[in-house]
Amino acid sequence: MTTSTRKRIRHIVGASCTAVLLAGTVGMANAEAAPQTTTSMAESSNAAPYGPCTGYHYDSNHNRIWDPPGCTPP
Repeated sequence: MTTSTRKRIRHIVGASCTAVLLAGTVGMANAEAAPQTTTSMAESSNAAPYGPCTGYHYDSNHNRIWDPPGCTPP
């Protein structure tokens, strides 16, 4: 009876490891399938400027808002 219990435990552990590996593989596949920014998207006229921020102010919720909008904060 001890051998049967040990076999079952080994099978459960093996199945758990396999499930973890499969979950990680699926997560990586989803991350790779995420849309990528293309050059044409980044250079469109609607794209935010990539220049440095010149200042900031606070909104009504006391969150810092950088000026101009879309700039790169320090």
